[in-house]
Formats: sequence, C-alpha cells, structure tokens
Amino acid sequence: MHIKRVVLENVKSFRDQAIFELGPGVNYLVGDNNGGKSTVLEALLFLFDGPSKWSPSVFYSKDAEGATRVMAEVAGGVEALVEQEKFAVLRPYVFEDEGEKILRLERRSGERTVEQKSKAKTLNVKTLTFWQPETGQFENPLGIDALAKAIFDFEAIWADAQPGDHIDFANTKTLGRLLESAFHRFATTERWERLVDAHKSAFAPDDESSFLVETDRLAGEIKTLVEEQYGPAAMRFEFGLPDASVFMKQGTLHVDDGAGETPIEGKGSGMQRAIALGIIQLYAKTGASQNAENLTPLILMLDEPETWLHPTAQLRLGEALSVIGQTEQVFIVTHSPYLIRTFDSAHHRLAVMAGKGANRRIDTSTTFGLFGMGEPTWGEINYRAFDICSQEFHNELYGHLTRHIEAQKTNGNSAQVKELDAFFQAAGIPLSKKWKRTDGKEYQTTLATFIRNTIHHPENKLNDDVSSEELRTSTRALVGVVESL
Repeated sequence: MHIKRVVLENVKSFRDQAIFELGPGVNYLVGDNNGGKSTVLEALLFLFDGPSKWSPSVFYSKDAEGATRVMAEVAGGVEALVEQEKFAVLRPYVFEDEGEKILRLERRSGERTVEQKSKAKTLNVKTLTFWQPETGQFENPLGIDALAKAIFDFEAIWADAQPGDHIDFANTKTLGRLLESAFHRFATTERWERLVDAHKSAFAPDDESSFLVETDRLAGEIKTLVEEQYGPAAMRFEFGLPDASVFMKQGTLHVDDGAGETPIEGKGSGMQRAIALGIIQLYAKTGASQNAENLTPLILMLDEPETWLHPTAQLRLGEALSVIGQTEQVFIVTHSPYLIRTFDSAHHRLAVMAGKGANRRIDTSTTFGLFGMGEPTWGEINYRAFDICSQEFHNELYGHLTRHIEAQKTNGNSAQVKELDAFFQAAGIPLSKKWKRTDGKEYQTTLATFIRNTIHHPENKLNDDVSSEELRTSTRALVGVVESL
C-alpha cells in the first residue's frame, strides 16, 4: 500500500494547485534550493498526523486566496486495509479510479459544514476527511484522527533535525524493525529457552519465594478492601513472558567514537546522521522489511541524506534505498547527482522542481525524457534539476541527433560530420569554431561538433580547451534541437 498522488494548494510557497504523481517504490524530489521539495513531505505529515506541528504562520501561504489544502490518494492494498476490523468504518469510502481501488483523503483549513448521515457536521483543519463516492463529498467518518495515523508508519529524517531523535527502538521504525527481526532469531536459541525456564520459575504459583506468590498476597489485600466497600471481587495478577517490544523499550544505543562512550543522543549531528543512514542501509541489506511481523506499511522520508557523505557513500546509500523501495515507499529530497544516479525509470519516480512561486515548474519522470526511451538519463536529470552541463549529456544529445540523421538515410551509411553540421546550421547553430586535425588539416565546424571532437580525441592537443560556458551554450542548443524533433 502506498501514496499514489498528493495535491498541495496554498501550502507555504505553493499557491495554485500542485500535483505530484507518486510510485510505490522510490520517489525522488530534486531541484532548486527553497523550491518546495521538503514541503511535499511536510504536507503528507500534515495530512496524516494533523496540524499540531504545522502552524498557520509558517505552513499556510501568506495572503493566499482560498484554503490551505492537502489531498492524497492511497492505493495498492486499501481493500485489505478496510478488511481489518479497526478500519471497517472506511469501507464505504473505497472506490475505483483508473482501474484500482483507492482512498482519497483531504485536510484543509477553514470551517465548513456537510450533511453526513442526515446530520450536519462541522469540519475544520483538525478533522481529516475521506471522499465519499456516493455522496460526492469529503466526510469525516473517524471522528478523531488517531486511526488515520495508523494507516502508515512514517519515519522522516530531516536535513536540520537531530537523527538521534529517529534512532529509537519502536517496532514502527527502521532500527526497531531490525531489532525485532533479530529478536525473532534469538527466540529460537537455547539461551532464550533458558530465559523462558527462568521466567517460569520466577513466577511459579506454588513456590513460596516466587514473585507471583508475593503478588497473590497483594491481590488478597486489595480484594479484602474492595469486598468491604463494593462486594465480591476475586482477582489475581498474571505476568507473561516479555515480548520483543518490552525489551526494545528498555534499550539504548551507546557509541564510542574515540571521545568516550555515550548514548547516541550525546554525539554530534554528523555521527548521529551517519548511524541513522547506516541503519537504513543495513535494513535494506538484511531484508528486515520482508521478514517483519509488523504489517503496517513503512514510509521512509529522507531530506538531503547526502549531507556529510562522500560520493561513494552516497552511491551505496542510493543502492540501499532502491532495495528498500522494493517493499516500502521511499521519498528522497536531494541535491546529489550521485544519489540520483541510482534512479531507475522502470521502478522509481522523479519530480524535478525548478523555479519558485508562480515561476515554479514541476517535471516528472513520466513527462520528460528527451530521447524517447521512456526515461530521463542521469545526464538529463542533472541538467534539468541542477543545470549541470556534463560531457556525458552532451555526448547523449549529439549521439541521439546522429542516429536521427542516419534514420533518414536510405543507403544505410553512417552520418558524416559535414551532414551533422549542415543539420545543425539549419537549426540555427552557426559554424563558429575551427577544428585542427593532427594531420595538419583544419575546417570550420559548429560548437557542438567541436566539443564532440574534443571529447572523442583527447590525444589532439592542437585545439583550445572547451570552456564551461561553451559546454553550457552547446548543450542548451542541442536540447532545443532534440525537443523540436
């Protein structure tokens, strides 16, 4: 089960409606600073967890017309969700859309009244609503939002937060699920059996020195007092063998980084973040997400996880998140081309957010992809997200246009440089450079071909180096040509 779509309206810098199509695996959010990437994650938590952490002064758009609104659609397992007794109240709110069953949720500011089950009900930002397909309106079937918070387990690690806050042992968190998985393995060992026997002895009902005998005396004293005042009331205490959650609540993680051992909360943010991300990678490696008995879907949110990680570590983290994305929904807000390198268009989704406010543009992995292969390449992602013009991307553009020209030829011959330059000239790219060959010959050529020759013939030292501005100029020109095809 996963969040299929989220809509933001009048949330922080989002004024007009912004729609994000999401996948069940890894979802990348990349683009400019202050472009609204982290706001998408905050909006989801605002929707499911309630408005207590998101004050109107910072979360609502200033001077906006209309309500602040977040809507999301949940898919991929809602029928199984509402079969659970505690979620049965949501069964009338499941409907089919685009061939799959979904739940549509909304939270919005402002007060309004709807007629629900023949009664007027007042809704406001504190009430989470669900779309009712029969009445054609959003309603509040839950009364309070506590049940909605149990639909997903959200774990968010923010760029400016203390990761130690998220390194806890609850079985809804990644570390807790790892420990729970380890506990189940431990429960099969002989040492656990000895603990079981010791527990039985400590709580034996017929042993004068056992704790259970002591509690029987206590129960008897309470019984006497209750019977004197209220009447018969037999009672007894029972203490079962602790399960994994009981042990987890008593646990702490201690770290010695050379400066002495302290609980994780006492270490610096760099060390805390490294450990948090290490736990996430181990979670992927061990397959704990597939073995855990906790069936509530985990949604992992990582805000700029590349901070303090060198490129190789970023690549490894990206690979680990891809593994987790096979069974859990993952959101990654990043500026790192190394994390993006693991993007797989067949299983991942990507949203590129460029510009701010009214000038913001949101491109998704299903709406762009220059080369007609159904996926943006790493070079194109970095170009659109971060305005990075690389030799690799220039090569992709040049090679794509070469194939385009060859496809027009009927003799099966390869495209020649003169044919490419003639094609570029017709597209408005001038013969502005002179290429010197190692045999002493030279010829006028376009900047695109000059850069291509420089990349493919590094042994030729007769020509000037290509400047970053020239690479940028040529890349933009070739993107324009490809887009016009």
